[in-house]
Amino acid sequence: MKLLILDDQGPVGAIISRIAQQSGWQAFHTVSPDQIGQTILKDGIDVLMLDYLIESPESEINGLSILEKLRAAGVRIPAILFTGWPDLVDRPKAKSLNVLGILEKPLSIQELRVILNDAKKQVLEQSSAG
Repeated sequence: MKLLILDDQGPVGAIISRIAQQSGWQAFHTVSPDQIGQTILKDGIDVLMLDYLIESPESEINGLSILEKLRAAGVRIPAILFTGWPDLVDRPKAKSLNVLGILEKPLSIQELRVILNDAKKQVLEQSSAG
């Protein structure tokens, strides 16, 4: 299974990537949302993990706006959101975009592994149904 992590703080993405790799994932991370859609298609990404705040709390670009564009383009892979600002997340919008879960920073390794396992189950169920 392939996991793509988007976090504007490279070291955070690298840590999440290492934890995911220890759990059996092929994990990649990026700091830029610019090519994320192409990367998902080109590299056959199974699950997407997005930081909510990509730039700043005032920015219109955030994990949900990026996911909204991906969904509009037909990308249906499971998505996980993580954030250090849980009160800013529009949870109804997250639910409407089928966000699998929202993790709070600092991330709990146990919670991360649980949600990645849930995501893996969802991917397997989708592939056996489709």
